[in-house]
Amino acid sequence: MEMKKFLCSKCQKVIEVPYGVPKPETCPYCGAPATFIHRIDGGGRGLGRGRGARCGLRMMGRDE
Repeated sequence: MEMKKFLCSKCQKVIEVPYGVPKPETCPYCGAPATFIHRIDGGGRGLGRGRGARCGLRMMGRDE
């Protein structure tokens, strides 16, 4: 099973959760809130918001 990796910036431990499971609300090691937990494995399987092939092209035409 593929896992997502997060890093707790407070205790520097790596947290792994399976895809489909949301980011932890707190660090399981030190109890830090979610604001200290950040994705470190590149994130997401899809294009996501702002990552499409047309991202930025709309603005380029206006400057010329």
